[in-house]
Amino acid sequence: MSNDMYKQITSRNLWLLDEAEQEKLGRSKVAVCGLGGIGSPIAEMLVRMGIVNFALLDHGSFEPTNSNRQIYSFTDTDGRWKTDVTEEYFRKINPSVRVKKFNSLTPQNVDEFLKDADLTILAVDAIIPILILSRAARKKEIPLIEGWALAFGNVRVFTRDTPSLEEVYGFPTIGRETDEISQEEQAELLSKSIFDIAGSFSGIMKHYPEQAVRKMKEERVGTTLAPLVWLSSVMMTIESLKLLLGKGELALAPSFRVFDPFEFRSFKS
Repeated sequence: MSNDMYKQITSRNLWLLDEAEQEKLGRSKVAVCGLGGIGSPIAEMLVRMGIVNFALLDHGSFEPTNSNRQIYSFTDTDGRWKTDVTEEYFRKINPSVRVKKFNSLTPQNVDEFLKDADLTILAVDAIIPILILSRAARKKEIPLIEGWALAFGNVRVFTRDTPSLEEVYGFPTIGRETDEISQEEQAELLSKSIFDIAGSFSGIMKHYPEQAVRKMKEERVGTTLAPLVWLSSVMMTIESLKLLLGKGELALAPSFRVFDPFEFRSFKS
C-alpha cells in the first residue's frame, strides 16, 4: 500500500518492522471468528497493526454484561450487531479498511468467510462453529489461531503440519456431519474442553474460587476479567504477526503456550 494516511497510521510500527513487512501486512487478509472478549481486542490490534482486509463474524449484539471486557461495548452500542459496531470503529482508525461481515457460520458459507484469508482467528466457545471453521481452514491450508478466556494467557496455532483440532481434543466427531451432533453432546464437549484445557495449565485452578468453578461447569464459560482475557488476545495477535511475516517460533499445536501472570512464568501445556 502507498497512500499517505496508511503510512501515517503505521509509521510507528517501523521501529520494529521494515517497510517491506509493513507492506505485506497491508496486503494480508484475516478472518476473525468471534468478536467477544477474545476476538474484539484482537480485531482492534490487527487494524492498528496495519491489516486492511477483514472477514468479521459474530452472531450476537452487544449487551451490558459485555462491558467488562469487550472493546466496543458501550452504553450507546447496546443492542447493535457486533459486526456493525466493529466495522464502524475500524473506519475511525483507518477509513480504507475493507470488511466483509457475517452473522453466522455454516458449512454453506464458511468458504466465503475464509475466501483469500491468510489466517483465521478462532475466538468462539461453541462447538459447531469450532468444528466448521477448523475443518475448512485445514482443508484450505489456512493457519488457525486458538486461545481461551482463562486465568492464564494461552495460545496455539494449527497448520497443515500439526494434528487437527479434533485430533488434539480427542473429539468423537471426526468424520461426522455437524448436524448429527446433538445439543447435549455439544454442551458436554464444550464443558469437557474447557476443563481439560484448564487442567493442563499447571496451577491455574487455585485462582478460581469454588463458586466460580461451579459456575464454569453450569454455564460452560471461562473467566471474563478483562486483563486476563486480553492477555490471551495479545498472545494470539502476536502469533498472527509471526505467521503473516514468517518471524520467530510459532506456538504450534498440540501444545498451548501459556503465561501465568500471577507468578510471571511461561510454559507449554
